[in-house]
Amino acid sequence: MKVKTVIALLIMLYQVPFSSAQFLKPGISFHTADYNFGTIKEADGPVFYEFEYTNTGRVPLILNDVKATCGCTTPEWTKEPVVPGRQGSIKVKFDPKNRPGPFSKSITVICNADPPRHILTIKGTVIPAEKSKLVSALGYRYAIGDLMLQTVHASFGDVFMGSTDTASINMVNSSSEKSVRPGFLKIPDHISVRFEPEVIPPGEMGRIVFIFSSAKRNDWDFIIDRLLLTVNGELMPRNTISLTANVKEDFSAMTAEQFSRSPVAIFDTNTHDFGSVPVNTRVEHGFLLTNKGRSDLYVRKVNASCGCTAVQPSKTVITPGESTVIKVQYDTRGRGGADKKAVTVITNDPRRPKTILWIKAFVESPSSQIP
Repeated sequence: MKVKTVIALLIMLYQVPFSSAQFLKPGISFHTADYNFGTIKEADGPVFYEFEYTNTGRVPLILNDVKATCGCTTPEWTKEPVVPGRQGSIKVKFDPKNRPGPFSKSITVICNADPPRHILTIKGTVIPAEKSKLVSALGYRYAIGDLMLQTVHASFGDVFMGSTDTASINMVNSSSEKSVRPGFLKIPDHISVRFEPEVIPPGEMGRIVFIFSSAKRNDWDFIIDRLLLTVNGELMPRNTISLTANVKEDFSAMTAEQFSRSPVAIFDTNTHDFGSVPVNTRVEHGFLLTNKGRSDLYVRKVNASCGCTAVQPSKTVITPGESTVIKVQYDTRGRGGADKKAVTVITNDPRRPKTILWIKAFVESPSSQIP
């Protein structure tokens, strides 16, 4: 833009009465503020992207500074004022040299608009020139056929009943000659799987995206699923992928009135000690659970820490003031010495939805039972 044009625009601005001019500001609107380069190769050198923007205000727009988060990203931008309705650009160069793996970089734009600060983002994944460098840098240490995985376990973390959550596992095709198509032998109804991409070219990266539906699973507390990974339709050794989730009830929307009227789960005791028990016998104890709240108490789940403990609640819906007994059976076969097992009880008590009950015993060896 010519200097005379800029001066003329500034003169026009100062001719506006102060009470009106203070409200005249430039506006900046980016066509996109987030760009994904996808997968790029270190050997191919720097990559470029140009962020375009428009002055949506009524006075000239000036970019005072553009800063990147690190030296690997170099921005260039329109230095002269951009008149209303016109466009400017910010050109970003990313150098992938010695930067293997996923990257995400921010570019801060400082201008005379309101607000004066804007953030742009570039991201992607760098495939290093040497494949061994990729494995060491990103920790792809689990081999299933030609696939190298960062992990064989994906955790959804805490998931509220009725909601969904997402987890993913990164992988790379270690073959230098053939593409691979990952898959699973069988996928349960409550898990959705997406492969990105569906076919991974030699040396390229991808990921498995898992979506967990708690409503379809219809279970509580800690849940684990195991899927068998296939490569090009074939089962491989050590191909088990584990998925875990901790399903909880969401009490966050409960009002004070609802909380005051909620159920209250009270156990007569949280621990029972059977004492000395002969081997190859079975003993039983009943934990008394009482609802001391003002609405029905639901026993969502009762789960023992191992198969030696059989648990069976007498009923799962307890009205206010009523009680039920959760029976715990302990089988001493194959056991000896001091032993301790946990029983987890999940209810709809918002104060303490999860209770751990403990049973203890000292299993006598056959020799100790001889008179």
